[in-house]
Amino acid sequence: MAVNAQYCAFFDFKATEPEMVVSTLKGMMDTGWGKSIQGTKSLFSYQFNGPNQATHSIQFCFPNEAAFENAFMSYGQSMDARLLLDERLPEYSIEVSQSINTPIWYNGQDWANDNVFMLYQMEVTNPSLYLKEFKKFSQKMAKKLGYEKNSYGLAFPIVGKNADFSHFAWIGSPDIKTALSNAKKMLNDPLFAEFSAKVSGIREVVNTVMSVRVMDF
Repeated sequence: MAVNAQYCAFFDFKATEPEMVVSTLKGMMDTGWGKSIQGTKSLFSYQFNGPNQATHSIQFCFPNEAAFENAFMSYGQSMDARLLLDERLPEYSIEVSQSINTPIWYNGQDWANDNVFMLYQMEVTNPSLYLKEFKKFSQKMAKKLGYEKNSYGLAFPIVGKNADFSHFAWIGSPDIKTALSNAKKMLNDPLFAEFSAKVSGIREVVNTVMSVRVMDF
């Protein structure tokens, strides 16, 4: 999500021929429709995605409802984009899920500057309490581990909700080694143990994912 992005559409899929997927997506983004999108357009790969069969995600992020509507209403009028996405892409991939996601809170940093994201998918039963504790913990941890200038926050799917989780937290990093190092330090830190104890009755982590930026369009 760019710093002002309020709606991010995730199209998760299993790639059977990743090179052809990239080529097809690039062709779609080069169409008039793709160039007219008022938002970010990115391809991510999912690494160590637990039980989820998705290997990649196409993500479109928009600053407001109007930009979202313009992109998706105009899609049906673009024969070139529809040919590539609806007919060619399924030849090289298997659709897993679609969702529209929005941030509840984040630290104001542009996630377009990060290349690797640790995603923590959770079932939360008391969202307001969890958010209160998450904000306090995440800001303390970011300062302690030195990633205040990276993006991190809490979001949830508002359309296309996954049956397994209601919210997800993200922490952005410049590269894989930094993401892994910070995750290891966080999990072993007393602050994390204190936070986990406070939210243990209202939060269950159901999956963790490493998402790696492949390319922006």
